[in-house]
Amino acid sequence: MKQARWYSQPFPPAGSISAEGIKRTLGKPPIPWPAILIRESAQNSWDARVGGRPVGFTINLSVVPPQNANAWRTLLLEGAPHSDKFPLRQILRGREWHSTIVRTLTVSDRGTKGLGGPTRADIARGDEPRDWVSFVLNVGDPPDTKRGGGTYGYGKSILYQMSRAGTILVHTRTPTPAGLQNRLIGICLGESMEIAGENGELRPYTGRHWWGDAEKAHVEPLVGVDAEMAAKALGLQPFDADESGTDVIIVEPDLGDQSDDEAVRYLADAIAWNLWPILLEQRGTERMVPRVWHNGLSVPVPIPEKTRGLKTFVAAYRRLQEGDEAQTLLCGNPKKQLGRIALERQLIPVFEPPAAAQDLGITSAPHHVCLMRAPELVVKYHAGPEPISANLAYAGVFKALDDMDRTYAAAEPPTHDDWVFTQLEGLERTFVRTTFTRIKERLAEFARPAEVRSNAARAPLGAVSNFLGSLVAAATGTGAASALAPQMAPGGVGAERGRAEPQGNDVAPATSTAIGSERSERSGRERVSIRLDGDPYFEDSEIGLLLVQDALVVGNGHLVVQGTAGIMVADGSREQEPPDGFDEPVVLGWRYGTGERQGDELDLSDATAGQRVALVVQPVPDTITQMDISVLRAEGKIPHGS
Repeated sequence: MKQARWYSQPFPPAGSISAEGIKRTLGKPPIPWPAILIRESAQNSWDARVGGRPVGFTINLSVVPPQNANAWRTLLLEGAPHSDKFPLRQILRGREWHSTIVRTLTVSDRGTKGLGGPTRADIARGDEPRDWVSFVLNVGDPPDTKRGGGTYGYGKSILYQMSRAGTILVHTRTPTPAGLQNRLIGICLGESMEIAGENGELRPYTGRHWWGDAEKAHVEPLVGVDAEMAAKALGLQPFDADESGTDVIIVEPDLGDQSDDEAVRYLADAIAWNLWPILLEQRGTERMVPRVWHNGLSVPVPIPEKTRGLKTFVAAYRRLQEGDEAQTLLCGNPKKQLGRIALERQLIPVFEPPAAAQDLGITSAPHHVCLMRAPELVVKYHAGPEPISANLAYAGVFKALDDMDRTYAAAEPPTHDDWVFTQLEGLERTFVRTTFTRIKERLAEFARPAEVRSNAARAPLGAVSNFLGSLVAAATGTGAASALAPQMAPGGVGAERGRAEPQGNDVAPATSTAIGSERSERSGRERVSIRLDGDPYFEDSEIGLLLVQDALVVGNGHLVVQGTAGIMVADGSREQEPPDGFDEPVVLGWRYGTGERQGDELDLSDATAGQRVALVVQPVPDTITQMDISVLRAEGKIPHGS
């Protein structure tokens, strides 16, 4: 095996960029470093996909195995500069935290082409790929991937920012004319420094260092068998026989104040909320399959199609793909098609989004448009008007047309997390600025108060119906209390368990039947009935949002109750003749004790006081659902001792 060593880059006479300058290119982004790490790494992996198979994308937080620790100290310190501006030495020697345990965060992809092309930056571009040169050596290379996500590669500096040592190892396998080739190199982005040469004269250095097959003024990677042997000695994951791809190993990751468990959970959530468009199963082989590991244990990554909040964006994306109610946004002067937008609204239980979503601006029920361009990676969640209910979510997806892709790419900062039209000029500036104007107009139209759908009455209900599906009227009918539909103001829904907080007032019972367990003077029997227990509340399920009303049995005996559901119209009555083609709420059934019963009737032959039951209804979006519980039969027991 060739003896690898560090090479430190001196400032040439004509000058060069310093390590500090490279790290500053990211500026101060509005989202945390771990989220940027996911975005930038996944973007590189997605751009490198070979097609015909899914891209495997893996995050693995672990420690250097004890049997490999000595190899890390001997191999990775060979030729390292003796300077406190090269912290890898202190970390590997255990002087930084008085511990010889070294943690690593590995970002891997498979089903990609790896980092190929020439290994020297002074070779003309030609038609050969330049992935190695762009990632390992150069800074600011123009993109060479058609419809790729990257622009000039500044985002890779996040890899060094995330390392307390400013150091990464790059282990890649890439096709060459001679077959698949392994390449291994170490890279450190530290601080510019001055180092004394052999004659004692100080010389300035850029703070950029490479570990590999060092030559006089250049470092080649270890390749082939040499790379495989060094990787094995360091305990790096080997490639399968027919695999290509890249592993980037971040040495001693800086995870901030989070524990390792919290950090990997955040990374798993960040994958879902930043990459969901390319994770969808509907994409077949043209998708990314993510995995997260922590010390050998798998950490589940949320499935977008099944994740609260994200499901709404997925539904909008499907509308966009299918052309269902999608619209093309236009610039009027000059005339230009900008992109297409689709919107979706759904009811969701009140929930607190994970930290990874909150860092992207989603702090409650989504009311955002996901901006994306050709690679279909999330650029930004652009906020629209807030819903008037915490149970209401709406989401949109805007995708730039292909011939506009470079315009929107030029509007992105190095972290690719926004479209900033002020950094553009001329028509490009106009097009991007107009995009936000058209999105605002579309959302204003989409979010205006809905019209109640009824043959009997078609009147806007303002705040009650604005956006809404399934605001509820509490149960009414024989032996039950009745309440008005809660008129929703911002924050009007959201007690524990997602229960609705009514804004209206209770009204008199529907009949004169009393509520309670007092004794009937004519029969000597207890009255048996049912009363509501709290307010209706939303509940998530595999078939969508459900509406649940709890109730308590009053008294003892034989009780038969019936649940019904309908749509409330503007005058407060129930819709009698739904318009053709419109859905109606469906009573799914009842829950009682540990059992369930389908259908609208519940027969309790031996009902007991305090027994709990629950009516379950599937509501209709964009309506107010009224739930009724009626007593069909009530035979009380004669009290003992009468």
